[in-house]
Formats: sequence, C-alpha cells, structure tokens
Amino acid sequence: MRITKTKQSDCGPRCCREDHFGALVSQTSRVVRRAMDARVAADVTPELTGVRGMLLGEIVRANKENRDVYQRDVEQWMQLRRSSVTAILQAMEQDEFITRCSVEKDARLKRLAATPKGVAYHERIRASIDNFERALQYGIAPEQQAVARSVLERVLANAQSIAGEQ
Repeated sequence: MRITKTKQSDCGPRCCREDHFGALVSQTSRVVRRAMDARVAADVTPELTGVRGMLLGEIVRANKENRDVYQRDVEQWMQLRRSSVTAILQAMEQDEFITRCSVEKDARLKRLAATPKGVAYHERIRASIDNFERALQYGIAPEQQAVARSVLERVLANAQSIAGEQ
C-alpha cells in the first residue's frame, strides 16, 4: 500500500516529503511533545513539561509500589542519553519535585523519590495528560488507533534494530 502525499495546505509549510516516512514520524513526535508541554504548563504549572510530568508519574507510582527507580531506569524508559536524563532530573530536583537518595548497597546509585510537592502535583498532571490524550485521539476510530499503534510499534522496533538497540 502506498501512502499518498497530504496536501500542503493540510499540514502547513513544513510538510515532510511523502517518501520520507521517518521524517514525518519525527515531525509528528516533535509537534505532539510541544503540544503536550504547552498543555501541562497551562493546566498545571510552567515548571513541568509533559515529559517531566510523565516521568514524575512513573516515580510516584514506583514509590507507592515500593519499587526503586534509578537514573538508568529512566534512560531506558525514555530512550534518552544519560546527559539528557541528568539534565531533566536535575531540573526536577531543583524545582523540588523529586529527590535523589543514596542507596546503602551501592553508594554510586541514587534512588529517585517524589517529594511531597511532586506527589501533590501528580494527580493534576495525570488529569492534564489524560485530557491531552483524548484531544489528540479526537476523531480517530478505535480501530484506526489500534492500527496506528501497531504500525508505530513496528516502526519503533525497526528503528531500534537499525540503531543496534535490540
């Protein structure tokens, strides 16, 4: 099945070429991330982006389940380099959403824990992201969502394979 080119007027002046599927996926990802960041900043606090909100949610859930979360877990979960995750965590720590706690068994490891401020913001962030997800999926039938998810999971697996991550 050949994907047809979207009309220029439908997607703006920076439309990706029809034969560059990866560029379209990348552009879509950037726009979705910016939109989510703007939504969380407007709904909750400008101190948090959507990504930081999702990360805070994961840390809060892990803390509630008595699971330890470390920076390396975040690197794997978010598929980001150590330096990028370090910057995100430092900003979240500076804004007092999380703390890094030393671990008895290994002094090099720092367990991530949500602060009371982080826990307090968690529900508001979750509600904002849930509303964003509903708005993002508006007008897309459940069957189409399932197909899109399947295709994106395959694209992700292919990209990881190309990058030697599998």
